[in-house]
Amino acid sequence: MGPRSIAILPARLGSTRLARKVLLAETGLPLFVHTARNAARCKDLQRVVVATDSEEVLVAAREHGVEACLTRSDHQSGTDRVREALDSLGGDWDVVLNVQADEPDLSPEDLATLIGAFEDPLCEAATLSLSIEDEADWQRSSVVKIVLDQSGSALYFSRAPIPSRVHARIPAQGPFGLRHIGVYAYRPEALRRFCDLPQGRLEAMENLEQLRWLEHGHAMRVLPASWVPRGIDTPEDYADFVARHRTGSQHHDRNAT
Repeated sequence: MGPRSIAILPARLGSTRLARKVLLAETGLPLFVHTARNAARCKDLQRVVVATDSEEVLVAAREHGVEACLTRSDHQSGTDRVREALDSLGGDWDVVLNVQADEPDLSPEDLATLIGAFEDPLCEAATLSLSIEDEADWQRSSVVKIVLDQSGSALYFSRAPIPSRVHARIPAQGPFGLRHIGVYAYRPEALRRFCDLPQGRLEAMENLEQLRWLEHGHAMRVLPASWVPRGIDTPEDYADFVARHRTGSQHHDRNAT
């Protein structure tokens, strides 16, 4: 039997670019329900729980048979919300997945890949990546890039195009770099340690929370993903999701933005 694993989906009702995003339901189901049901398709997950600050989300979860718990409204990040939920739920877990509630297109197989990384007792935290084949994506600040060490752990995350090729001494070959896919897995004690760490300088400069873990000297394993999920941040993103849902399209672009 593999690691005992739980996915917790932070689902904050307030969102700046797309109001009440997680409750949008033009498909007939709230967005967070799509994400929860998709995550539950991962064969290696024993439990999927939505962690929310909203009674409305809690009621909608019950209506659709999704387990959910209420958390504080003043969390600085989804990771802090996941930690509160984990502590309130209890249970003896080996791995905790932090899956954003607005990511209904994540590959369940990729979630299993993340969980599998924890067969190695030295692995405390892990995330996903996929090669960037398009230079425009490599240059785009909304696409977070990663560079790795030789063991497959993250050296750095950045919104800048890394590794730079400006003064390269070897000819450019292959993809431009690696795109970060923002789903995380932690051992429970590592998740709590992460949340207790002070914010790092690089984290604040790049506005990338995961840099806190690296800045404090911890390793994050990076595993290959099979596709880039289409996150939903704007009305256009949601309209595209609704259209794909209605047509039953399962196509995933390896370099979707």
